[in-house]
Amino acid sequence: MNMGDILKGAVPILVACIAWLLGQVSGFESRLTKIESGMPVLLTADGVPTDSPISAAARARMREDLYDQINELKVRVSVLEHEKK
Repeated sequence: MNMGDILKGAVPILVACIAWLLGQVSGFESRLTKIESGMPVLLTADGVPTDSPISAAARARMREDLYDQINELKVRVSVLEHEKK
């Protein structure tokens, strides 16, 4: 085999590899743009993290559940104290 023939066969492979690499870089750039566009929502102007609406809603549900459990325990304790008397 001749070196010229090897280069003729390798050039299309190298061009395809470079095209694939450029496509990957473009994909990463678009993903980074999406991430950066969502960042101001999660950070204040001072750089302090804020809650997303999803986590704030989940925390509110958890708080309500805890209040319900605390109230239920208070009722049970009062019933036990009343029976003890």
